[in-house]
Amino acid sequence: MKKRSASQRSFGHRWTTVVAAVVVFLSATCLVGHAGAEGRRVYTAPLDDTGRTAVYWTVDYGSRTVKFEAHFSGSGSPFDWFAVGFSDRGNHSGADFCVMWVDWKGVTGMLDTWTNDAGRISVDERQDCEEFNVARFHGGGTALTFTRKFDTCDDERDYLIQDGTTHIVWMVGGGPLFAVEGLLVSQARAKGMQRVQLLKPETPQVKLPNKVSKIDVLASKVNIPAEETTYWCHVMKIPLDLSFKHQIVRFESVIEESSRGVVHHMEVFHCEANANSRIPLYSGPCFSEKRPYKTQVCKKVMAAWAMGAAPFVYPEEAGLPIGGPDFNNYIMLEVHYNNPGLRKGMVDSSGIRLYVTPNVRKYDAGVIELGLEYTDKMAIPPKLEDFTLSGYCIAECTAV
Repeated sequence: MKKRSASQRSFGHRWTTVVAAVVVFLSATCLVGHAGAEGRRVYTAPLDDTGRTAVYWTVDYGSRTVKFEAHFSGSGSPFDWFAVGFSDRGNHSGADFCVMWVDWKGVTGMLDTWTNDAGRISVDERQDCEEFNVARFHGGGTALTFTRKFDTCDDERDYLIQDGTTHIVWMVGGGPLFAVEGLLVSQARAKGMQRVQLLKPETPQVKLPNKVSKIDVLASKVNIPAEETTYWCHVMKIPLDLSFKHQIVRFESVIEESSRGVVHHMEVFHCEANANSRIPLYSGPCFSEKRPYKTQVCKKVMAAWAMGAAPFVYPEEAGLPIGGPDFNNYIMLEVHYNNPGLRKGMVDSSGIRLYVTPNVRKYDAGVIELGLEYTDKMAIPPKLEDFTLSGYCIAECTAV
Protein backbone atom coordinates (compact mmCIF):
# COMPACT_ATOMS: atom_id res chain seq x y z
CA MET A 1 0.00 0.00 0.00
CA LYS A 2 1.26 3.46 -0.85
CA LYS A 3 2.50 5.37 2.16
CA ARG A 4 0.40 8.40 3.00
CA SER A 5 1.99 11.57 4.35
CA ALA A 6 0.73 13.04 7.62
CA SER A 7 -1.67 15.95 7.37
CA GLN A 8 -0.01 19.28 8.08
CA ARG A 9 -1.23 22.65 9.13
CA SER A 10 0.69 25.80 10.04
CA PHE A 11 -0.35 28.74 12.17
CA GLY A 12 1.00 32.27 11.75
CA HIS A 13 2.61 33.42 15.01
CA ARG A 14 0.54 36.60 15.24
CA TRP A 15 -2.77 34.81 14.62
CA THR A 16 -2.18 31.59 16.55
CA THR A 17 -3.93 32.53 19.80
CA VAL A 18 -6.97 34.30 18.37
CA VAL A 19 -7.68 31.95 15.47
CA ALA A 20 -7.03 28.79 17.50
CA ALA A 21 -9.46 29.85 20.22
CA VAL A 22 -12.24 30.12 17.65
CA VAL A 23 -11.25 26.86 15.95
CA VAL A 24 -11.27 24.91 19.22
CA PHE A 25 -14.74 26.18 20.08
CA LEU A 26 -16.02 25.26 16.64
CA SER A 27 -14.19 21.93 16.71
CA ALA A 28 -15.86 20.76 19.92
CA THR A 29 -19.23 22.06 18.74
CA CYS A 30 -18.75 20.43 15.35
CA LEU A 31 -18.03 17.02 16.86
CA VAL A 32 -21.16 17.16 19.02
CA GLY A 33 -23.40 18.80 16.43
CA HIS A 34 -22.32 16.67 13.48
CA ALA A 35 -22.70 13.46 15.48
CA GLY A 36 -26.10 14.55 16.79
CA ALA A 37 -27.33 15.34 13.29
CA GLU A 38 -26.46 11.81 12.22
CA GLY A 39 -27.92 10.24 15.36
CA ARG A 40 -24.54 9.37 16.90
CA ARG A 41 -23.80 9.99 20.55
CA VAL A 42 -20.69 11.81 21.75
CA TYR A 43 -18.95 9.94 24.57
CA THR A 44 -16.38 11.41 26.93
CA ALA A 45 -13.93 10.34 29.62
CA PRO A 46 -11.32 12.25 31.66
CA LEU A 47 -7.69 11.41 30.98
CA ASP A 48 -6.29 12.68 34.29
CA ASP A 49 -7.54 13.10 37.84
CA THR A 50 -8.27 16.81 37.33
CA GLY A 51 -10.75 16.13 34.52
CA ARG A 52 -9.32 19.04 32.52
CA THR A 53 -7.50 16.68 30.17
CA ALA A 54 -10.18 14.62 28.46
CA VAL A 55 -11.10 12.64 25.37
CA TYR A 56 -14.34 12.80 23.37
CA TRP A 57 -15.30 10.32 20.69
CA THR A 58 -18.04 9.24 18.30
CA VAL A 59 -18.48 5.85 16.67
CA ASP A 60 -19.53 5.35 13.05
CA TYR A 61 -20.44 1.69 12.60
CA GLY A 62 -21.17 2.22 8.90
CA SER A 63 -17.59 3.20 8.07
CA ARG A 64 -16.21 1.30 11.10
CA THR A 65 -14.32 4.34 12.35
CA VAL A 66 -13.92 6.25 15.61
CA LYS A 67 -13.46 10.02 15.61
CA PHE A 68 -11.44 11.28 18.58
CA GLU A 69 -11.11 14.76 20.04
CA ALA A 70 -8.57 15.11 22.86
CA HIS A 71 -8.36 18.23 25.03
CA PHE A 72 -5.13 19.00 26.89
CA SER A 73 -5.22 21.75 29.50
CA GLY A 74 -2.38 23.97 30.67
CA SER A 75 -0.45 26.92 29.35
CA GLY A 76 2.35 24.96 27.69
CA SER A 77 4.41 26.05 24.73
CA PRO A 78 2.75 26.23 21.28
CA PHE A 79 5.58 23.90 20.20
CA ASP A 80 4.55 21.07 22.57
CA TRP A 81 3.95 17.62 21.13
CA PHE A 82 0.98 15.44 22.10
CA ALA A 83 0.41 11.72 21.71
CA VAL A 84 -2.85 9.79 22.07
CA GLY A 85 -2.99 6.07 21.49
CA PHE A 86 -3.79 2.58 22.66
CA SER A 87 -2.06 -0.38 24.27
CA ASP A 88 -3.08 -3.82 25.47
CA ARG A 89 -2.45 -3.23 29.17
CA GLY A 90 -2.11 0.53 29.55
CA ASN A 91 1.67 0.64 29.09
CA HIS A 92 3.31 3.43 27.09
CA SER A 93 5.86 0.99 25.73
CA GLY A 94 4.57 -1.45 23.13
CA ALA A 95 1.81 1.02 22.24
CA ASP A 96 0.20 2.52 19.12
CA PHE A 97 0.21 6.36 19.09
CA CYS A 98 -1.03 9.23 16.95
CA VAL A 99 1.50 12.02 17.59
CA MET A 100 0.86 15.71 16.95
CA TRP A 101 4.13 17.64 16.71
CA VAL A 102 5.59 20.98 15.61
CA ASP A 103 8.90 21.26 13.75
CA TRP A 104 11.43 24.10 13.89
CA LYS A 105 9.65 25.92 11.07
CA GLY A 106 6.41 26.00 13.05
CA VAL A 107 4.71 23.43 10.81
CA THR A 108 2.21 21.23 12.66
CA GLY A 109 1.51 17.65 11.64
CA MET A 110 0.37 14.25 12.87
CA LEU A 111 2.13 10.91 12.50
CA ASP A 112 1.03 7.33 13.09
CA THR A 113 3.71 5.85 15.36
CA TRP A 114 4.46 2.93 17.64
CA THR A 115 6.72 2.36 20.63
CA ASN A 116 8.95 -0.63 21.27
CA ASP A 117 9.46 -2.34 24.63
CA ALA A 118 12.12 0.23 25.54
CA GLY A 119 9.71 3.13 24.94
CA ARG A 120 11.33 4.38 21.73
CA ILE A 121 8.97 5.96 19.20
CA SER A 122 9.13 4.88 15.56
CA VAL A 123 7.09 6.22 12.65
CA ASP A 124 4.82 3.58 11.13
CA GLU A 125 5.33 2.80 7.45
CA ARG A 126 1.55 3.03 7.10
CA GLN A 127 -0.15 6.22 8.21
CA ASP A 128 -3.60 5.47 9.67
CA CYS A 129 -4.24 8.57 11.84
CA GLU A 130 -6.63 10.32 9.47
CA GLU A 131 -8.63 13.58 9.26
CA PHE A 132 -6.19 15.36 11.55
CA ASN A 133 -6.89 18.83 12.95
CA VAL A 134 -5.39 20.84 15.81
CA ALA A 135 -6.12 24.13 17.53
CA ARG A 136 -5.05 26.08 20.60
CA PHE A 137 -7.21 27.38 23.42
CA HIS A 138 -6.90 31.04 24.25
CA GLY A 139 -4.87 31.21 27.46
CA GLY A 140 -3.33 27.76 27.05
CA GLY A 141 -4.46 24.29 26.11
CA THR A 142 -4.70 22.27 22.92
CA ALA A 143 -7.41 20.31 21.14
CA LEU A 144 -6.60 17.75 18.49
CA THR A 145 -8.90 15.56 16.43
CA PHE A 146 -8.25 12.49 14.32
CA THR A 147 -10.08 9.45 12.99
CA ARG A 148 -9.07 5.81 13.30
CA LYS A 149 -10.56 2.72 11.69
CA PHE A 150 -11.56 -0.15 13.95
CA ASP A 151 -9.21 -2.36 11.95
CA THR A 152 -6.50 -0.73 9.81
CA CYS A 153 -5.26 -4.15 8.57
CA ASP A 154 -1.84 -3.20 9.94
CA ASP A 155 -1.68 -6.22 12.21
CA GLU A 156 1.96 -5.71 13.14
CA ARG A 157 1.85 -2.14 14.45
CA ASP A 158 -1.74 -0.86 14.85
CA TYR A 159 -4.09 -1.55 17.73
CA LEU A 160 -7.33 -3.36 16.86
CA ILE A 161 -10.30 -1.42 18.25
CA GLN A 162 -12.93 -3.92 19.32
CA ASP A 163 -15.58 -4.66 21.95
CA GLY A 164 -14.52 -4.60 25.58
CA THR A 165 -12.10 -2.39 27.48
CA THR A 166 -9.60 -0.22 25.62
CA HIS A 167 -6.59 1.31 27.37
CA ILE A 168 -6.14 4.87 26.09
CA VAL A 169 -2.61 6.15 26.71
CA TRP A 170 -1.41 9.73 26.28
CA MET A 171 1.73 11.86 26.59
CA VAL A 172 2.76 15.51 26.40
CA GLY A 173 6.31 16.75 25.77
CA GLY A 174 8.23 19.88 24.87
CA GLY A 175 9.17 21.00 21.37
CA PRO A 176 9.81 22.05 18.70
CA LEU A 177 11.25 18.81 17.34
CA PHE A 178 13.60 17.97 14.51
CA ALA A 179 11.81 14.62 14.14
CA VAL A 180 9.43 12.27 15.95
CA GLU A 181 11.49 9.18 15.06
CA GLY A 182 13.63 8.17 18.04
CA LEU A 183 11.68 10.17 20.63
CA LEU A 184 11.52 8.41 24.01
CA VAL A 185 8.53 7.96 26.30
CA SER A 186 10.79 9.11 29.14
CA GLN A 187 11.07 12.52 27.44
CA ALA A 188 7.37 13.23 28.03
CA ARG A 189 6.81 15.67 30.87
CA ALA A 190 3.32 14.27 31.54
CA LYS A 191 1.58 11.04 30.65
CA GLY A 192 -1.29 8.88 31.75
CA MET A 193 -3.74 6.09 30.99
CA GLN A 194 -7.50 5.63 31.07
CA ARG A 195 -9.68 2.54 30.59
CA VAL A 196 -12.79 3.07 28.48
CA GLN A 197 -15.29 1.12 26.43
CA LEU A 198 -14.88 2.77 23.03
CA LEU A 199 -17.45 0.71 21.14
CA LYS A 200 -20.90 1.03 22.66
CA PRO A 201 -23.91 -1.09 21.71
CA GLU A 202 -26.24 0.63 19.27
CA THR A 203 -29.57 1.14 21.03
CA PRO A 204 -32.77 2.69 19.66
CA GLN A 205 -34.02 5.98 21.10
CA VAL A 206 -36.75 5.34 23.69
CA LYS A 207 -39.09 8.14 24.75
CA LEU A 208 -39.71 8.59 28.45
CA PRO A 209 -43.28 8.06 29.73
CA ASN A 210 -45.46 11.14 30.09
CA LYS A 211 -45.54 10.66 33.84
CA VAL A 212 -42.06 10.25 35.29
CA SER A 213 -40.32 11.35 38.51
CA LYS A 214 -36.61 11.88 39.06
CA ILE A 215 -34.84 10.57 42.15
CA ASP A 216 -31.36 12.01 42.68
CA VAL A 217 -29.24 9.59 44.70
CA LEU A 218 -26.30 11.87 45.46
CA ALA A 219 -23.40 11.93 47.87
CA SER A 220 -23.52 14.86 50.28
CA LYS A 221 -20.48 17.14 50.17
CA VAL A 222 -17.93 14.36 50.58
CA ASN A 223 -14.43 15.54 51.49
CA ILE A 224 -12.58 13.11 49.23
CA PRO A 225 -9.60 11.69 51.15
CA ALA A 226 -6.11 12.24 49.74
CA GLU A 227 -5.82 8.50 49.19
CA GLU A 228 -5.56 6.53 45.96
CA THR A 229 -8.74 4.48 46.52
CA THR A 230 -11.84 5.35 48.54
CA TYR A 231 -15.22 3.61 48.58
CA TRP A 232 -17.85 5.96 49.99
CA CYS A 233 -21.32 4.78 51.06
CA HIS A 234 -24.32 7.08 51.45
CA VAL A 235 -27.69 5.79 52.70
CA MET A 236 -30.86 7.76 52.02
CA LYS A 237 -34.62 7.35 52.16
CA ILE A 238 -36.40 7.68 48.82
CA PRO A 239 -38.41 10.96 48.86
CA LEU A 240 -41.28 9.53 46.83
CA ASP A 241 -44.49 7.67 47.63
CA LEU A 242 -43.75 4.13 46.48
CA SER A 243 -46.57 2.41 48.35
CA PHE A 244 -47.63 0.87 45.04
CA LYS A 245 -45.48 -0.59 42.29
CA HIS A 246 -43.43 1.69 40.02
CA GLN A 247 -40.66 0.99 37.51
CA ILE A 248 -37.26 2.52 36.84
CA VAL A 249 -37.08 3.24 33.10
CA ARG A 250 -33.77 5.12 32.92
CA PHE A 251 -30.77 6.09 35.02
CA GLU A 252 -27.71 8.26 34.43
CA SER A 253 -24.73 9.73 36.22
CA VAL A 254 -24.68 13.16 37.83
CA ILE A 255 -21.00 14.09 38.07
CA GLU A 256 -19.69 17.35 39.48
CA GLU A 257 -17.34 19.00 37.00
CA SER A 258 -14.53 19.28 39.55
CA SER A 259 -14.76 15.53 40.28
CA ARG A 260 -14.84 14.15 36.72
CA GLY A 261 -11.33 12.77 36.98
CA VAL A 262 -11.75 10.92 40.28
CA VAL A 263 -15.28 9.46 40.23
CA HIS A 264 -14.44 6.03 38.83
CA HIS A 265 -17.71 4.11 39.19
CA MET A 266 -20.93 4.16 41.23
CA GLU A 267 -23.73 1.78 42.21
CA VAL A 268 -27.15 2.19 43.80
CA PHE A 269 -28.24 -0.64 46.12
CA HIS A 270 -31.67 -1.35 47.56
CA CYS A 271 -31.79 -2.13 51.27
CA GLU A 272 -33.53 -5.51 51.45
CA ALA A 273 -35.48 -5.30 54.71
CA ASN A 274 -39.05 -5.24 55.99
CA ALA A 275 -41.07 -2.29 54.72
CA ASN A 276 -41.19 -0.68 58.18
CA SER A 277 -37.51 -1.22 59.02
CA ARG A 278 -35.45 1.92 59.49
CA ILE A 279 -31.94 1.91 58.07
CA PRO A 280 -29.36 4.29 59.60
CA LEU A 281 -28.62 7.24 57.30
CA TYR A 282 -24.92 6.49 57.22
CA SER A 283 -22.52 8.53 55.09
CA GLY A 284 -18.88 7.51 55.24
CA PRO A 285 -16.23 5.02 54.09
CA CYS A 286 -17.86 1.73 53.11
CA PHE A 287 -15.32 -0.38 55.00
CA SER A 288 -15.20 1.73 58.15
CA GLU A 289 -15.73 0.07 61.52
CA LYS A 290 -18.18 2.90 62.24
CA ARG A 291 -20.53 1.81 59.47
CA PRO A 292 -23.75 0.54 61.14
CA TYR A 293 -24.31 -3.18 60.79
CA LYS A 294 -27.93 -2.61 59.68
CA THR A 295 -26.69 -1.04 56.43
CA GLN A 296 -25.24 -4.40 55.34
CA VAL A 297 -28.69 -5.29 53.95
CA CYS A 298 -28.18 -2.61 51.28
CA LYS A 299 -26.73 -4.89 48.63
CA LYS A 300 -29.28 -5.50 45.86
CA VAL A 301 -28.08 -3.66 42.73
CA MET A 302 -30.58 -1.23 41.19
CA ALA A 303 -28.27 0.84 38.98
CA ALA A 304 -24.58 0.96 38.10
CA TRP A 305 -22.36 3.41 36.24
CA ALA A 306 -18.67 3.43 35.27
CA MET A 307 -16.49 6.18 33.82
CA GLY A 308 -17.38 6.87 30.18
CA ALA A 309 -20.78 5.14 30.34
CA ALA A 310 -23.83 6.70 28.71
CA PRO A 311 -27.29 6.87 30.33
CA PHE A 312 -28.95 3.45 30.61
CA VAL A 313 -32.44 3.31 29.11
CA TYR A 314 -34.73 0.31 29.41
CA PRO A 315 -36.64 -0.82 26.30
CA GLU A 316 -40.12 0.65 25.98
CA GLU A 317 -41.79 -2.62 27.03
CA ALA A 318 -39.85 -3.11 30.31
CA GLY A 319 -38.64 -1.43 33.50
CA LEU A 320 -36.96 -2.36 36.77
CA PRO A 321 -39.64 -2.81 39.48
CA ILE A 322 -39.45 -0.54 42.51
CA GLY A 323 -42.00 0.08 45.25
CA GLY A 324 -45.06 -1.79 46.48
CA PRO A 325 -46.62 -2.50 49.90
CA ASP A 326 -43.66 -4.65 51.02
CA PHE A 327 -40.95 -2.35 49.66
CA ASN A 328 -38.40 -0.75 51.98
CA ASN A 329 -37.77 2.87 50.95
CA TYR A 330 -34.07 2.97 51.87
CA ILE A 331 -31.32 2.82 49.25
CA MET A 332 -27.55 3.24 49.33
CA LEU A 333 -25.16 4.93 46.92
CA GLU A 334 -21.62 3.57 46.67
CA VAL A 335 -19.00 5.76 44.98
CA HIS A 336 -15.48 4.63 44.10
CA TYR A 337 -13.09 7.60 44.13
CA ASN A 338 -9.83 6.93 42.28
CA ASN A 339 -7.33 9.60 43.32
CA PRO A 340 -3.85 8.44 42.20
CA GLY A 341 -2.51 12.00 42.42
CA LEU A 342 -3.50 12.13 46.13
CA ARG A 343 -5.17 15.49 45.54
CA LYS A 344 -6.46 17.33 48.60
CA GLY A 345 -9.39 19.65 49.19
CA MET A 346 -11.88 18.07 46.77
CA VAL A 347 -15.54 18.12 47.84
CA ASP A 348 -18.00 16.01 45.87
CA SER A 349 -21.76 15.51 45.62
CA SER A 350 -21.93 13.23 42.57
CA GLY A 351 -24.32 10.32 42.19
CA ILE A 352 -26.95 8.66 40.02
CA ARG A 353 -30.33 9.97 38.83
CA LEU A 354 -33.19 7.47 38.57
CA TYR A 355 -36.22 8.01 36.33
CA VAL A 356 -39.28 6.36 37.89
CA THR A 357 -42.80 5.97 36.48
CA PRO A 358 -46.06 4.71 38.02
CA ASN A 359 -47.18 3.65 34.52
CA VAL A 360 -46.02 0.06 34.79
CA ARG A 361 -44.85 -1.54 31.56
CA LYS A 362 -45.61 -5.07 30.40
CA TYR A 363 -42.38 -6.70 31.61
CA ASP A 364 -40.32 -6.43 34.78
CA ALA A 365 -36.58 -6.25 34.15
CA GLY A 366 -33.97 -7.60 36.54
CA VAL A 367 -30.27 -7.30 37.37
CA ILE A 368 -28.00 -10.33 37.44
CA GLU A 369 -24.42 -10.23 38.73
CA LEU A 370 -21.99 -12.80 37.39
CA GLY A 371 -18.38 -13.24 38.40
CA LEU A 372 -16.25 -13.50 41.49
CA GLU A 373 -15.50 -11.37 44.51
CA TYR A 374 -12.77 -8.74 44.49
CA THR A 375 -10.58 -10.53 47.02
CA ASP A 376 -7.02 -11.83 47.25
CA LYS A 377 -8.19 -15.30 46.25
CA MET A 378 -8.44 -13.97 42.69
CA ALA A 379 -4.73 -13.07 42.64
CA ILE A 380 -2.63 -15.30 40.39
CA PRO A 381 0.34 -16.76 42.31
CA PRO A 382 3.77 -16.15 40.75
CA LYS A 383 5.58 -18.56 38.40
CA LEU A 384 2.51 -20.59 37.41
CA GLU A 385 2.03 -21.62 33.79
CA ASP A 386 -1.75 -21.66 34.20
CA PHE A 387 -4.28 -20.82 36.89
CA THR A 388 -7.99 -21.67 37.04
CA LEU A 389 -10.80 -19.82 38.78
CA SER A 390 -14.25 -21.39 38.81
CA GLY A 391 -17.65 -19.91 39.57
CA TYR A 392 -20.96 -21.63 40.19
CA CYS A 393 -24.50 -20.42 39.64
CA ILE A 394 -27.02 -22.11 41.94
CA ALA A 395 -30.49 -23.10 40.73
CA GLU A 396 -32.21 -20.30 42.67
CA CYS A 397 -30.36 -17.72 40.55
CA THR A 398 -31.74 -19.03 37.27
CA ALA A 399 -35.21 -20.05 38.43
CA VAL A 400 -38.12 -18.22 36.82
